[in-house]
Amino acid sequence: MATGKSRGASRKSGTGPVPAAGAGDAAPVQLLYGEDEYLVAESSRALVNRLCPPADQAFGLEIVEGRVDNAAEAVSAIRRCMEGVRTVGFLGGRKVVWLKDANFFSTSVTSEAQDTKAAAEQLVELIRAGLPPGQVLVISAGKVDRRSAFFKACQSAGHVQEFSVPDKDYLLDQHARETATAAFRKAGLIARGDVIDEFTDRTGADSRQIIQEVEKLSTYLGDRRDVTAQDVRAVVCATREAGVFDLAEAVGNRKVEGALGTLRQLMYQGENAVGLIIGLESLFRELIVFRECMDRRWLRLRRDGARVSAEWASSKEADAVLGAMPKDPRSMHWFRAAKLAGQAENFTSGELARLQAVVLKMHETMFSSSLPMEMLMEFLVLKLLGREAIRAANAER
Repeated sequence: MATGKSRGASRKSGTGPVPAAGAGDAAPVQLLYGEDEYLVAESSRALVNRLCPPADQAFGLEIVEGRVDNAAEAVSAIRRCMEGVRTVGFLGGRKVVWLKDANFFSTSVTSEAQDTKAAAEQLVELIRAGLPPGQVLVISAGKVDRRSAFFKACQSAGHVQEFSVPDKDYLLDQHARETATAAFRKAGLIARGDVIDEFTDRTGADSRQIIQEVEKLSTYLGDRRDVTAQDVRAVVCATREAGVFDLAEAVGNRKVEGALGTLRQLMYQGENAVGLIIGLESLFRELIVFRECMDRRWLRLRRDGARVSAEWASSKEADAVLGAMPKDPRSMHWFRAAKLAGQAENFTSGELARLQAVVLKMHETMFSSSLPMEMLMEFLVLKLLGREAIRAANAER
């Protein structure tokens, strides 16, 4: 998890439980925002408790509710916040004003209303001018328009922390593992990489769910600190919805049971079968490229404990071939590249070409067959990963 600096911005991907105290706590303006609502809420509460200990909050803390339904309520919240900042603390002591869960700093109907804009401009001027001595303004919010004068004023005058959630499936997978690993470490639990994978397969990437399930595990284990896959299966609730990327990952890892289970869950969730098969076509195109690069020694996997990375060799031939492709695989995010390289290791070039043809053939069959889409997709998974596929792969090798 990244750490921030005062008078600047710290971008967090929500990787882990609530951050510890840092130099940023000294800033008079604190903005915590992002799509990871749980980490925003927990981090804001922890920050407020550090700035104003619970024993002092009766007189030293003023909370202004920022979750509003219309422009009039937004204006009222902003004005109460400004009044709180301008009011001296009890006996001249330190005072913290917390504008909590504000939802009018993004691009919405409420935030775009003229009255809201005018009130927000006044708040910006107050922040720019500097808060009175001993006053601290904490603002927690969901989405915030990073182009706005409000964001820039907070960034310039205080400390900004973002708790974001990746928008791509493969990055979301990494995000979940990092969050879970940090939560396990904070709870004093020890788990191997495969146990973390099983854990996140059940929880998904929701920070609240991850941290709550880690707490359940810790209670279940008692004095024991080593977590096994059996412990995870016994205690952790399976709440995660499958994503299209999960099916591709199971196929790439040649896990027939996992692929079938994920496929059935996706179909139950209402995913379009044609979209799923297009995703598999894309997977095999990428695996063919990665397998070819590995065979030509332009690419190799490097393993350092649990961390796996893809290393590209410097080669004029590789530059000429890969640089001419519509999407140069060397520009791919390192985590995604390592995933694909690891999956490409599971196949020969001949296998990948044959299996790609199977996927393309099934795509054509979908438009002429009278069988249900669910059954056609299950047939496809079995043709790709079932016993016949294994026998054919062994014969090729």
